[in-house]
Amino acid sequence: MVRTKKIASLEKLLVCAGNFANPSVMAAKAAGKKIVGIQYPEIPEEILIAAGCVPVLLRGTGATGTEYAEAYFRQLTCNYTRCTFDQILQGKWDFLDGAVIFNSCDHMRRIYDNWLLVPGKPKLSFLYSPKKRTPIAKGFWHLQIDAFVKEVAEKYGPVTKEGLSAAVKLTNERRRLQQEVYALQQGEAVYLTGTELLMVMLAAMSMPVEEYNSCLKALLAELKAAGETMTPKVRLLFVGGHADSAEFYQALESKRAQVVVDGMGFGTVACYALIDETKDPLQAVEDFYFDGKPFTPRHFGTAKERMAYLHELVRKYHVDGVVVARINMCDVWAMEQFMMREYLTTEDIPLTELEVNYLPDGVGQIATRMQAFVESIEARKH
Repeated sequence: MVRTKKIASLEKLLVCAGNFANPSVMAAKAAGKKIVGIQYPEIPEEILIAAGCVPVLLRGTGATGTEYAEAYFRQLTCNYTRCTFDQILQGKWDFLDGAVIFNSCDHMRRIYDNWLLVPGKPKLSFLYSPKKRTPIAKGFWHLQIDAFVKEVAEKYGPVTKEGLSAAVKLTNERRRLQQEVYALQQGEAVYLTGTELLMVMLAAMSMPVEEYNSCLKALLAELKAAGETMTPKVRLLFVGGHADSAEFYQALESKRAQVVVDGMGFGTVACYALIDETKDPLQAVEDFYFDGKPFTPRHFGTAKERMAYLHELVRKYHVDGVVVARINMCDVWAMEQFMMREYLTTEDIPLTELEVNYLPDGVGQIATRMQAFVESIEARKH
């Protein structure tokens, strides 16, 4: 879609999504805010926000190689992990005051282990998030949250009940606004291209939450006022491992096909549910990050729920085909791809599977494969 009207809020969000060291983050840093790198989607950011921090997503955006990181990681480690750590070693993340890593997978968690060896490192924390959803796991998670609150208070500032309640209200407001954005994609005509949609959601993890909320309010108003929409002939759902490159997203799209919705951790998964504001705020945060939102592939015994969520997205957004992507060497998403293939094939929902590099190379090949996939869907529809 070629826009004839400038949308200032959209341009700002795209800038923040495209560069982790963006003007919004740097302005917050200059104003005295503590900038803390986190991994999504299971770090309780509200606790950090309550302590006066700005959580930002750790990623390797802008990396051109992994030469530095290869001194710490073997070739079997996924490229997202190596690119992110390469950027750390090159000083691109030196503006951080701290970072919180969790046991997401055997690749990403090693960022913490190796970062400990780097001179001049920021304040590092490690959070164990249970992979099972059992009473024992719930008790363990409670202990982890209590310890995390104390650690955050020691490193960055006090975490009060009032501060945590205010943080919950802020992030819930963000989730409601994101839900409104996704609602614009449900009709036959959509307001955002897939690239714009995914980058707008990524921006949530790339700037202060108050500023992001203001931008989303402006974006919703500007999009509706401009009234510019497009009607894709083929509607796609994108799911997969980590991806934050506009070039990659653009390769998925064409004049005939658009990504209208996603199943990403920073996308629909992040805003699907709200934190309960009627509970004690710390208890509400603890419950939300334990089992209050859609499960991810790392959660044992939740395949049925994950496939049901996938089907809900297909139905709600009138999806014609699903694009499932995994980064090379990602064990978790290799298994998830297999289960999605089994499920979508049984449900007679077209899908294409991509094995990609985190670096935005090979987009020409991806575009060619997507063209063939779109043509097969068009033939099927006729």
